[in-house]
Amino acid sequence: MKVIVVYDDTGRKSEAITDIIGDKGFADVIVKKRRLEEYYQSSIRKIYSDLQWKKVHSAFEYPELVREIELHSEETIRILHCFSNYLISDEEKALLSFKKLDFIKEPYSAKEGKRIAAVLFPDAKSYLFFCKAILSGQKPWDAAKSIKEFFEIDGLVDIGIVGNFVQCVTGNFDSRYFNSLRGNEYTLVKSSSNIKKIKSEYTFYHLLPEDMKYWFVMPFHYQESETEASYTMERLHMTDLAIKWVHGSMDESEFEELLDKYFFFFRSRYSRKCSKEEYERVAKALYIDKVKERITALKRLPEYQKIQTIIEISEETKLDLLVLKYFRLKEKIEAKMNVSYESVIGHGDPCFANALYSKSTKTLKFIDPKGALSEEELWTNQYYDIAKLSHSVCGRYDFFNNALFDIHINDQFLYTLEIPFDPSKYIDIFRRKVEENGFDYLAVRIYEVSLFLSMLPLHIDNPHKVLGFVLNARNILEEIERDV
Repeated sequence: MKVIVVYDDTGRKSEAITDIIGDKGFADVIVKKRRLEEYYQSSIRKIYSDLQWKKVHSAFEYPELVREIELHSEETIRILHCFSNYLISDEEKALLSFKKLDFIKEPYSAKEGKRIAAVLFPDAKSYLFFCKAILSGQKPWDAAKSIKEFFEIDGLVDIGIVGNFVQCVTGNFDSRYFNSLRGNEYTLVKSSSNIKKIKSEYTFYHLLPEDMKYWFVMPFHYQESETEASYTMERLHMTDLAIKWVHGSMDESEFEELLDKYFFFFRSRYSRKCSKEEYERVAKALYIDKVKERITALKRLPEYQKIQTIIEISEETKLDLLVLKYFRLKEKIEAKMNVSYESVIGHGDPCFANALYSKSTKTLKFIDPKGALSEEELWTNQYYDIAKLSHSVCGRYDFFNNALFDIHINDQFLYTLEIPFDPSKYIDIFRRKVEENGFDYLAVRIYEVSLFLSMLPLHIDNPHKVLGFVLNARNILEEIERDV
């Protein structure tokens, strides 16, 4: 028996969801480094390993689909027509329902509540009749309503509903600190075995000046045991900016508005004058000592011996040479900077993954700050937050986090890094905003390099990502060198 699955991605999205993912269909939404279509297909293949998969992007593709189905009209085939706005949330329950495809003798619709999530057809003839209704002008989901027989299906969730969609796409949390997030429609509980980190994130908010708290999602109900700590936050039905960024749903006008909001935050940070010695001590800790310590830590890891061979296959990616180049260019840039000796109260990591944003309300809220257990720990170098923003905008950090990059070896046996997004027009806007707000753009970029170098040991479990960071650092250093 042949099984054909038609994955229908023609459904319209609400304005709120379009704001998040742009023109993409539900099929191409990325969650936990995979497209939703891949999740659905891999689940269905567990019961129908030899299935034939067909995706329909537009109603205009139905004539071609009909021609293909007609080729199988004399065969014993079963067809599952599923709508891409449904996600399999409980595989065992959903697949048990889909197995009914083996036994039906007439079309059945699979309903999730009052809406139809999929339609099962026992043969080509009944499916062609369904397609005929669509070709006559009906929407597929309206054509499905004419099917008399139905059953209730469990294990699916409708991500066409904004709240469900937001919960779906914001499930991609970084597990580097072994965090777990749980909660309900209204609150989230963040917990970790790293008690100091959770406590410092909680305390950070409550140490902030009152008029800076506006920018942060408030943590409350801190709890601590011998093995873990946790705090609760309000669940805001907004996605983090990384989701919008990797889905390419932000045009230049919206991006400029967003940067205006970011730089308003940077200007709103409390600042205080400090001595030259104190300024240099903090900068040295962030941009020199941290890099050296992390590179040393990387080389001590047992996994490094394997990845070292890969990294050092080319002279241009040798780690020690890259670090030396970083320090040389950093010194050159800083020699020309007009430095204002002051410290600021910083977030510590306001990259896109840690920023929740709503285009319609122009609301920007930050999560996951660096943390602080004392008021003194709130203060940092004035460039650090901006470098963190730069590594999302210019360095495309969020594409690495979502595995949206590739590495090739060219005909000269040199590594090339491919990221499916050209940020050049956004970088031009970013540079203008940086300079308008009194910061040195090249200093921001060189400090951004320090971030990629410092992250290497934290991602040693993913050699592909480590090599990607090395290549990205190489490319940024080349850009800076040309600019200098």
